[in-house]
Amino acid sequence: MSDRDPLQSIWQNQSQEEFTMSLADIHTRAERFQSRIRTRNWIEYAAAGFVVVFFGWMAATVPEPIVQIGAVLIALGALYVCWKLHQLGRAASGDELNAGAQSWAAFHRAELTRQGAALRTVWRWYLAPFVPGMLVFLAGVSFTAANPAPFPERLAVFLAGLALMAAVFAVIAWLNAQAVKRLDAEIAALDQVRAD
Repeated sequence: MSDRDPLQSIWQNQSQEEFTMSLADIHTRAERFQSRIRTRNWIEYAAAGFVVVFFGWMAATVPEPIVQIGAVLIALGALYVCWKLHQLGRAASGDELNAGAQSWAAFHRAELTRQGAALRTVWRWYLAPFVPGMLVFLAGVSFTAANPAPFPERLAVFLAGLALMAAVFAVIAWLNAQAVKRLDAEIAALDQVRAD
């Protein structure tokens, strides 16, 4: 009786097809990638608009000054994120796309690299701007004089809010790390094609 599994032998002896990507494939991938970036950014801008309106309304209607300050800081954080998203993660313009036609592989690789660099620093420009506002807002909601709960319960609410915020930030960071891995894989595949 043989030690080797027959399925393993079949798997190991199968022929491997070479990975190829034509110029048309690269062009299509580049345009599809730019379309996804534009869609992602519009969703982010819409979400930021909602945050600005909602927390602006809270700043105008909630009578507690510390909650108002936190709400304003959150709204300002959302505006900062929009500015940085446009600066770091915008989609290529029409002129850049047309210039990319000269070398679609080089253009697409540069765009993948640029988006990857933006995603690698998401903690700094996407999450960190919300931290001051969230801390002030949570403190204002938890420790307001209008809250009749005893201090330990207020502290528990504050800590639960911090834990929730940390969990959401961790999920966002993890999702962006996964996106970076996908971009790196695409860059590696593109480099392989360019080397051939």
